Amino acid sequence: MARAERWRAAVAVYAAAVAAGSLLPIGTPASTPDLLDKVVHLCEYLVLVWLSAEWLRRAGHGHALAAAVVAAVVYGLGLEGVQALIPWRSAELLDVAANTVGACLGAAASWGLGRRAAPHTEGHG
Repeated sequence: MARAERWRAAVAVYAAAVAAGSLLPIGTPASTPDLLDKVVHLCEYLVLVWLSAEWLRRAGHGHALAAAVVAAVVYGLGLEGVQALIPWRSAELLDVAANTVGACLGAAASWGLGRRAAPHTEGHG
């Protein structure tokens, strides 16, 4: 399997795990503090964007970071919308905010790690 295909498979598996955790009645217990819940959301979307950006970059997408962030935010909005329809779940704007912050941090991490891994060519004209 080509490298980009492995990253795509990782994105698909991870996105499915995020959906399962968001929609199935196995989510965080009601006793979980709100702050911890938001940190979990942030971390989930940080990883989702990092994985997605790596896949898109390896697949040759010219705007991998922007595409990964937009896709993750739309995915999170969709999951929150579905949660609003499920009796055992609830949709929260603060979850959307945590997802969005996590997505942006994931893009920053991907960008930073990508710059670190890329060879430096400054001054080698």
